[in-house]
Amino acid sequence: MRGKPLYPFALTAILGIGLIIILSFVGVNIGPDTATENGEENEEEQEFDDPIELGESVYQQNCASCHGGDLEGASGPALDSGGHSEEDILSAISEGPGSMPADLVTGEDAEAVAEYILSENQ
Repeated sequence: MRGKPLYPFALTAILGIGLIIILSFVGVNIGPDTATENGEENEEEQEFDDPIELGESVYQQNCASCHGGDLEGASGPALDSGGHSEEDILSAISEGPGSMPADLVTGEDAEAVAEYILSENQ
């Protein structure tokens, strides 16, 4: 060992890199399905019969951080004042006024969010 002091370090480095590669491939096979194995359901896999329930779920995932959990507003404007039509809400979702990103939700999800907002303002 006196004449070749780098061999133990090189061997340790090679084993470490090999272990990292092996664990990376093992980790790729472990995905988002772990929540369903524990008996929980992924939110993307939930099916809603009521579009207002779907709208509330999509709102909580995508909109509540800016518009507040109860539509009271936070960094974005309050949505609990009413006076908005479904077309106004869908237009705002698709165009993204101000600093709001455009098309944050689309299609059926956007329509469900609009229905949820309208139902909360009644």
